[in-house]
Amino acid sequence: MTGLVTDAGTLAMEPAPPAPGRHTHPTRDVLSRRTAWPPQLVHARLTVVTEDTITWMVMARDVSHAVRIRGESVIKAIMVLDVETGLVRGLNVATTVEEALSAAFSMALTKLPAEGIPVGRPARVLVPVGMVGIVESVLARSGVTTPLPPVEEIIPRSEAEDIFDSFVGHMSGRTQMPNPPTPADWNLLYGEVLRYYKAAPWTRHDDDVDFVIDFDMAGESQRYAAVVMGGAGMTYGLALYPGAVVRADLEDRDPSKPWPLPNGTLACTLDAWGEAPPEITARAGRYGWPIDADLVPTFFAPDSPRGREFSCDDARIFSVATAALLAHDAREAGFAKENAVTTGTMELDEFGKVTFTIQQSTADP
Repeated sequence: MTGLVTDAGTLAMEPAPPAPGRHTHPTRDVLSRRTAWPPQLVHARLTVVTEDTITWMVMARDVSHAVRIRGESVIKAIMVLDVETGLVRGLNVATTVEEALSAAFSMALTKLPAEGIPVGRPARVLVPVGMVGIVESVLARSGVTTPLPPVEEIIPRSEAEDIFDSFVGHMSGRTQMPNPPTPADWNLLYGEVLRYYKAAPWTRHDDDVDFVIDFDMAGESQRYAAVVMGGAGMTYGLALYPGAVVRADLEDRDPSKPWPLPNGTLACTLDAWGEAPPEITARAGRYGWPIDADLVPTFFAPDSPRGREFSCDDARIFSVATAALLAHDAREAGFAKENAVTTGTMELDEFGKVTFTIQQSTADP
């Protein structure tokens, strides 16, 4: 049995058992491994940190669904972020918050987070609501005294929560990208997919109808074939295939086999709240997905064994493609001809105005 190597030793772990429900989605598979979380997952901000300005942000989560210690049903994770750079200073999982805090603080006090970033006692510690007492106690036992640094309650920003999401996703077996979506990318993506969810295009398009979408982004031409999932009333969502039209039976696929999708495919499934991982549903809520919606989106690329998270480019591509499909769908609702070409624009913060065209594919199956 493998385990997670930390300063506290090796924890015997095994894959977390699946919770009740439909667990055929690649993001639900759990990988048991001996691993260190890749540091390149965190984008460090270029800033100067000195020993007297070190500020920790302590974050805690229940990760029982992603990590399992043999014989234990509840697993807690602690992450210590450097507020100035966004780098991870300490990280640990244990059966109790106190144990995980102790090990994570030990790492934060002794391990360099990156070249040129000083290590040492924090001048200030930020913690979630309700954790001041236990953090002060563990800090004192860790030798951080004379005097104890101020410990303040905060509500972590979305950027910090996204970093923790990346770690939990990694431990769940999902491949993480070194250039993850920014909060602005997530806001745009969830906003477009919410419009898609409300429009319910699967009530008008079967999954044997493909739409070809063309647009330029960052000076590169993009072409995707879009397939609306959900016509059979099973799995709702949207799949984007790179380049030429690709036929793939998503509705009747064998869940014991890999998803029948080519590399470069991007997908969003709309799942019941209890079927998506907790970090996925929590992220949706942070970025404006209504809690009273029946379904919640899960984004993934199937080009890795257990699914890959979106990169920032993936999120932007999916946002533009979703906007294009909705524009065409609205036009078809106004009785546009089947071979009509719809043209539109969308604003992307980094790239300005993006122009797209979309039409129903005329390629043979």
